Amino acid sequence: MGSSAYYCPCGAQWHRYLPPSLVRVDDTTLFSRRWELLVLSAAAVARLATLPCLPRCRTVLLPQGAGLCLPVRQTVDCGLSRRSSLTLSSLSSPPVLCVQRRLTAVDGTLLDIQDIPLPCRWSQLPPEPLLLTAGAWLLTAASLPD
Repeated sequence: MGSSAYYCPCGAQWHRYLPPSLVRVDDTTLFSRRWELLVLSAAAVARLATLPCLPRCRTVLLPQGAGLCLPVRQTVDCGLSRRSSLTLSSLSSPPVLCVQRRLTAVDGTLLDIQDIPLPCRWSQLPPEPLLLTAGAWLLTAASLPD
């Protein structure tokens, strides 16, 4: 099984909330292997649009409406829309993640439609990083940290 990574060329500070199993990749490392899970920020999607090829992965987690089509087994989009795979049903403290369709974690665990309270400390994150962080935890560990 390959590893999981996140690509965020802008150097965002929210990466410290991501699961420790995700490695941060740069333009070179991004294309070095096929990733089990690849987490892409909006800035990453914009950067990929300028590159001549696309990374290889089994599951991609990215902001809704990113306009990036990767040949993957599973695309998980996140945003504040009812059409997103992951959205927020509450932004108050604690924020509440809404899984709106059945997903498969990297280890094969099925994640059913559900609402999941997120750690209170995450309420300081803007919606996109919050959704990417929560999605990364769900897809890598099939659970969230305390």
